[in-house]
Amino acid sequence: MEHGESRPTFEEIYDAYSDRVLNLAYRITANEETARDLTQEIFLKVYENLGDFKQRSQVFTWIYRIAINHITSYLRKEKRRRWVFFMDQKFSDVFREGEEELDSIVPAAEPPADKKLEEDERARLVWSMIRSLHPKYRVPLVLFFYEGMSQKEISEALGLSVAAVETRIHRAKKQLVKKLEPWLGRI
Repeated sequence: MEHGESRPTFEEIYDAYSDRVLNLAYRITANEETARDLTQEIFLKVYENLGDFKQRSQVFTWIYRIAINHITSYLRKEKRRRWVFFMDQKFSDVFREGEEELDSIVPAAEPPADKKLEEDERARLVWSMIRSLHPKYRVPLVLFFYEGMSQKEISEALGLSVAAVETRIHRAKKQLVKKLEPWLGRI
């Protein structure tokens, strides 16, 4: 469903993007029930506004903009800024590109208990540092590294220039490395 193709149906949009939106909501809220509720609300907005979609951007970018705005509004109302992500890879892999499917929230096989505790501690530390970043840096960082969006897609979703997105991601990484320096030997 790329830019310029015929208008997709709601069912096609839902089938193509519901898992990605659910995963995004889960990563931001760290609560599966909340993520599912937000996903339903987001797709209700998508359904209500499908007629307004002008196909000037990709469907994916349009939906992510709706999702980001809705989730941000939810966080503001609830005054919660919790970001948790269950990582089962080493810290050196934290900034890998690519998508995680919703199924990755629960690993298929449990690692040994001591390794799992170490990984959970590492994940909590990294995500507490990500949470401490200002949202203007945190959101582009998560969208780029964890959602696999291109800088152009992020710029369209957030209404920023590509250069501004690039700068925010760069500053977020620098701030994150600085915040993690005291722990780098321990994680």
